[in-house]
Amino acid sequence: MLIHANTFPTYFALFKVTLRQMFWSRRTALILLGCGLSLLIALIFRFTVESSGIVNRFTPMITLILYGLLVNLSAIFYGTAIISDEVDGKGLTYLQMRPIPKSTILLSKFAAYFIGTLAIIGVSHLILTLIVATHPKLDKNILFHLGMSLRYSGAMALSLLAYGAFAAALSAKFKHPVLWGLLFVMGWERITISAYMPMGIKRLSISHYLFTLFPHYRLRRSLISDFLGEAPPSVWVALLVLCLLTIGLLWLAIRIFREREYLM
Repeated sequence: MLIHANTFPTYFALFKVTLRQMFWSRRTALILLGCGLSLLIALIFRFTVESSGIVNRFTPMITLILYGLLVNLSAIFYGTAIISDEVDGKGLTYLQMRPIPKSTILLSKFAAYFIGTLAIIGVSHLILTLIVATHPKLDKNILFHLGMSLRYSGAMALSLLAYGAFAAALSAKFKHPVLWGLLFVMGWERITISAYMPMGIKRLSISHYLFTLFPHYRLRRSLISDFLGEAPPSVWVALLVLCLLTIGLLWLAIRIFREREYLM
């Protein structure tokens, strides 16, 4: 007999448990180490570099390169853990004995991954912005750079959603999802941003649409051209593609998760 009850308490309970487990995991220690390294670099940079041009390009470049890497790794590590951790830790057996839909399990854990990771990386980037924004050679006031930090966090949130949904689908389907995820993010996604890749290939990558929405403030025009090609998508097209991709991949992950029998 199906139990029709308010499912919010179930979502919230799974969300809290997942968030607690997430913050006490080795993955989080690695992400915190990466964030700490970024802040250390910013602190050293603040008191050693005097060139106005370099100072004004520092935050955009470290956000694109170092924080971009942190976001990609977080999405793959946490996204693939949504299902694999429950299978490896035998928690899925316990959850399946309760009247909890598998979609509830996956979406609750995905929400915890997304909010927890965004909180860690977003706060780290805000602190980095405050460190760099005190440099006397910066050409804008601190309020402008705080606003830019929020824009960067918004772009990183879209990255966490898109790559996290992709990683969740990999986790539902494959035995070694982290390997496949890293091959995609560090392989295919890096190949497609090459200046020599045609537009047809670039459009087959997630990073192409993410970079369209990434703030281009102080980035070199040659770099933007290499990433986006000659005919980049509009902002609304990129946003629509990312939304549809995230929803589609989550739907696929839920469908595979429902139908697949996992060996405990």
